[in-house]
Amino acid sequence: MDIRWESSPFFKLKCMKAKQAGSRYEKIVESIYTNSGIDVLPPESTDYDRTIAGLNTEIKGSMITKGSDDCFSFLQIRPRQVYDRIVFLAIYFDRIELYEMTKAEVVAAINEGIFKPQHGGKSGDSGTFCYNGTMEKLGATPVELP
Repeated sequence: MDIRWESSPFFKLKCMKAKQAGSRYEKIVESIYTNSGIDVLPPESTDYDRTIAGLNTEIKGSMITKGSDDCFSFLQIRPRQVYDRIVFLAIYFDRIELYEMTKAEVVAAINEGIFKPQHGGKSGDSGTFCYNGTMEKLGATPVELP
């Protein structure tokens, strides 16, 4: 583990196993929106994580990749699932930022090669994609809350 996490307010989160951290990412995003006065509802389908401000929202979180200052890995991007947008939770050593992409933007990013096939190699057709890089290169829109 990158020693910079030891002095981070997110150290305990960094120590969690992936599934536990994923659940916590969803709760963090829910809390951020709720505390901003935005309605958050539980999902009506397993295709997305929450309904936020009326939009079916998939939530993906990542903490800075080891050995970098600004790279993130977002996994299990599934365009075949039914959702309106993805909210990306980017956790830096000292802060949290939210970004979003509509489903159409996700599909366009897959077609442009920004998201890569996650399983089965370059020719794999698992329908699952991933991203590893900076938030700037991802091209998602920063979320501005009231």
